[in-house]
Amino acid sequence: MSYQVLARKWRPRDFDDVVGQEHVVKALRHALREKRLHHAYLFTGTRGVGKTSLSRILAKCLNCTGPDGKGGITDKPCGVCESCRAIDEGHFVDYIEMDAASNRGVEEMTALLEQAMYPPTNARFKVYMIDEVHQLSNTAFNAMLKTLEEPPDYVKFILATTDPQKVPVTVLSRCLQFNLRNMSPQEVAGHLSHILSIEKIESEPAALRLIAAGARGSMRDGLSLLDQAIAFSDGKITLQAVQSMLGVVDSSVLVELLRDLKKGDAAAMIGIADRMGERSFSYAQGLRDLAGLLHRVAIAQRVPESVQNDPEAKDILSLAKDFSPEEVQLYYQIVINGRNDLHLAPDEYAGFTMTLLRMLAFKPAGSRAAARLAAREPSRGGGGESLPAAAPPAPERPADPASQGAASPAVENGAEPDLPPVPPLPTEEVPPWEQGGPVEEEPPADYSAEPQELNWRGLLAAVNLGGVERQAATRSQCVELRRTGVVLRNDLSSLSTDSIRKSLEEIFTRHFGHRFTVTFEKGAAQGDTVWNQENRAKIAEHAARVRSFKDSPVVRDAMKRFGGVVLEDTVRPVEAAGNPRNKRKEA
Repeated sequence: MSYQVLARKWRPRDFDDVVGQEHVVKALRHALREKRLHHAYLFTGTRGVGKTSLSRILAKCLNCTGPDGKGGITDKPCGVCESCRAIDEGHFVDYIEMDAASNRGVEEMTALLEQAMYPPTNARFKVYMIDEVHQLSNTAFNAMLKTLEEPPDYVKFILATTDPQKVPVTVLSRCLQFNLRNMSPQEVAGHLSHILSIEKIESEPAALRLIAAGARGSMRDGLSLLDQAIAFSDGKITLQAVQSMLGVVDSSVLVELLRDLKKGDAAAMIGIADRMGERSFSYAQGLRDLAGLLHRVAIAQRVPESVQNDPEAKDILSLAKDFSPEEVQLYYQIVINGRNDLHLAPDEYAGFTMTLLRMLAFKPAGSRAAARLAAREPSRGGGGESLPAAAPPAPERPADPASQGAASPAVENGAEPDLPPVPPLPTEEVPPWEQGGPVEEEPPADYSAEPQELNWRGLLAAVNLGGVERQAATRSQCVELRRTGVVLRNDLSSLSTDSIRKSLEEIFTRHFGHRFTVTFEKGAAQGDTVWNQENRAKIAEHAARVRSFKDSPVVRDAMKRFGGVVLEDTVRPVEAAGNPRNKRKEA
């Protein structure tokens, strides 16, 4: 028997096998137990998070007949009946999977809808799964709207997409939508460890954590990388083998790099870059990992307890004390810009080393180290001479009364003077880990903003919302808008769910930099919503485009000569009209 890759071998067969999507599994199980079945489901999420697997499991739940052939709809498919086995093997005649990327035209959709009118051949329900549904053409979407809204009782639609923003709202409103989240590295690593224990393959936990980080939230990508690591390691999956396979630099090398940066040792830093080249490590990945390490250091400076479970917690906390927050932020920005500009460099080595040299060349103005050096200098003046300044002087501070007196007896005897302690920085300049407790930012006063300072439509344009969050925000009436929150009103239950509210709060909180609350009120949206304003703008823009087209001398001459008529709905901008897919087919 030929080898089956892990991503297919370990594809979930029932809801118990699904990892990381408990919120979706819980909702589907309750619906199946109570027989509250919707006719159309929409699964959204990035690649490899379980959209297709959930659709197959749902199809088995709807058509399972049980081991004795007398079962009904269930949330625990048996896996042994004819329907379950046929769906798992991919040849169940009443479960149809269609790839919208290669079947995106209205002809393919029309043929599918014609087949949907016929009852299932050997099943309880005929299930249509349309993958990457956002790639359907506008005409194909329009063709399926009526059937999608009122399909026959024996037909269920399951749509899946990685880009829900491109799905028309007319389709979204006809579906029960579930947003599948990305897997956390801990979930991916735990699942990989479980698989390897069953496959009887040895592994190092650090190697699995590195594979999980490389999966970027996709379980399928994690399983594919695990397949590659098994072949690369030849027996036991080790951290060194995975690092070599992925071209990832060991975190200890990056820690050493930052310590050399603290010392200002340029030769040692260039030496590390040379060793990375000798081992064929990716410099782009090295900058990415360095930015990740600086991010963890910055988090540790503000919330030290957050890194307690980190395998490199000791090194991270040490670096958090060595660098000031200003330095970490500056170095992070330099690394990010260096990675973005890597393709402009003569080669990756030059881009990587120039980024390191740039980190050495720049120090944040007013850093904690510079301030302490400036504070130390006046206290050394027992003999009237000051040390040469190594940095621009810090703002003047009140002189220490002890330093203004006569020279101490130790100075007169020629002994080294006892230096007084360095005066502490003001509280606001002392990092959180040297203070008695955390510093919390107070939100601004809760006041209503002036229209020109803060308006709902302008705010939505600034945060660049997308997907169902944008639908909820634009189709709702803005009842009250403040710096600390907004009250929205609509009568669409699908656009005022708790998950949408939380998502909007997170987006606006990041935008404002402080806590921002979103409240939904039940009731019809009154007045002029952003949705109406945008539609009027689109209509006015199209009308102006049509007028400009009709006023064209070429068009006027053609209409006069041939007696033609302008079909206004076919008038499009030049860039859209140049796309052959947008050309309307004439009979």
